[in-house]
Amino acid sequence: MSQYTSQDAVLGEIRLKDLIALTDDLKTGSVNTTVLDQVITSASGYIDSKVANIYGQQLPFNPIPSSISSMALTITCYRLLRRAEVPDEKNKFTESWRDAKEFLDRVNKGEAMIDDVVNRDFAQVAFTVRSTTFGVKGTNFPSTTL
Repeated sequence: MSQYTSQDAVLGEIRLKDLIALTDDLKTGSVNTTVLDQVITSASGYIDSKVANIYGQQLPFNPIPSSISSMALTITCYRLLRRAEVPDEKNKFTESWRDAKEFLDRVNKGEAMIDDVVNRDFAQVAFTVRSTTFGVKGTNFPSTTL
């Protein structure tokens, strides 16, 4: 599983006492790193799922592009507050979360690119993709290479 951000990065956005409150389900008085790691991994997995269409063979990113780190941090912080049932209108990360989601959707469609990452060669992909086999009146036509 990829992790594109860290506890230290989260602490740059969320104060320690607030991070404790957001993760300390057992009331130990400290950050529950298991919970935090799960949220970070989930946010990173969300990013991977959104860009896999374009960057699948390069996942997980290594080195991690700065935009990916930034989006992972935003998504992690947003999800930590959502986990605590903070409504979107009170979640200070909602707007950045929506921006990240919109950008990732554009990447998934091939309309935007991740910084510092080489895209796969779509021309090469077009030559290796097989068409679908269709049946007509009980007859199957063989697949052909484009």
